[in-house]
Amino acid sequence: MTNPWRLLKLVDSLMGIPRIGWVNAGVRDPETVAEHTLLVSYIAASLAKEMGLDAGKAALLALIHDAAESALGNASRAVRDRVGLGNWRVLEMSVLSELGFGEEFSEYAGLSSREALVVAVSDKLATLIRACQYAKQGYDAADLVKNYLNEVKELLGRLGNSELSGLIEGYLADCGDY
Repeated sequence: MTNPWRLLKLVDSLMGIPRIGWVNAGVRDPETVAEHTLLVSYIAASLAKEMGLDAGKAALLALIHDAAESALGNASRAVRDRVGLGNWRVLEMSVLSELGFGEEFSEYAGLSSREALVVAVSDKLATLIRACQYAKQGYDAADLVKNYLNEVKELLGRLGNSELSGLIEGYLADCGDY
């Protein structure tokens, strides 16, 4: 059984870790990893429910998708690329296994279920939504909006659900002309 105090420390640490991409983009007071995770979890549960999938499973996978950052930090994409995705996943798996969520993290990282794919879409969608908000605040996020929009579309193609694509258009309706 996972130690609840250890989970409390994990959540507490994620509340204080700003998302490095927004820091690097010059965003003042950027969202934290915990704020991002909460948004991803709500989106994933909502999308999974809409698709007739297990919303609880999607929410759990979303809650743990960035949990390793409590120990590893919120590394930039450049750092993860330098380390290599395979090596980075080994590090994440080590942290999540210690927390008692190794099997679930493996499912998410391997995108081995429809719920895991929904979480991957939700992760990119949450970042896209935040990029739209930051762009509206005057931050230079146009490239991030375009990149994440493409990533969301690619993952949606893997899910093969046109109804979901329509639902997500609703999320993006006020993002602007990107």
